[in-house]
Amino acid sequence: MSVNATPEHPTRRERLRQQTVDEIKQRAFELVDASGAHDVTIASVGKAMGMTPPALYRYFPSREALLAALVVDAYADLGSTVATAAQNATGQDARGRVTLIADTYRRWALTYPRRYTMLFSDRSRDVPDSPDGIARVNEGMLPLLTALRELTSPSSSDGATPLDEELLRWGQAIGAPADITPTALRLAVLTWSRMHGLISLEIAGAFDNMNMDAGLLMATEIESVVESAGG
Repeated sequence: MSVNATPEHPTRRERLRQQTVDEIKQRAFELVDASGAHDVTIASVGKAMGMTPPALYRYFPSREALLAALVVDAYADLGSTVATAAQNATGQDARGRVTLIADTYRRWALTYPRRYTMLFSDRSRDVPDSPDGIARVNEGMLPLLTALRELTSPSSSDGATPLDEELLRWGQAIGAPADITPTALRLAVLTWSRMHGLISLEIAGAFDNMNMDAGLLMATEIESVVESAGG
């Protein structure tokens, strides 16, 4: 006879430790949002927490470890925000979902511009992307792949390219639909690249100097993506 094991509940000490870890990350994010990842140090976070650096080291052994945790959480928030918006897009066709995904991605980046910059440029090589962080942000990539798969078809393929094998390997690694085509995968990567480029320029203020509406530029770019997909 088998007996179902009773799940173990965290002890009071473990709960208090997790609460402290969460507060440390919250204070660190406040520093990121205020002036960027470069201002996050063990000393600055300890000061915001009312903790000495030695006490904070009990939770994060280094500044790099703390930043790595922030990166994972930011990736997770971005990925889940996009995925939730796509899941709630009931009644919208694939074309509408691609537009919604792009809008949601851009809105998150503009809401947290310094977090977005931290994810893609404002951190040292000592804080690399972790598998967990990549998996979490890809939660937002999968709805884009699904929508583009619907917009494209095997007959719309523009022929084999040297990238096909790498694209299929990447798609498999992130859990893309089994019947995804290299064309849809390639279009997804190019779509993200265009979105990221425009958003990064917008955050830097490049379009302000040109007196251009960055939102309209994004909409135009996404429209060209949909048209190239055959949608």
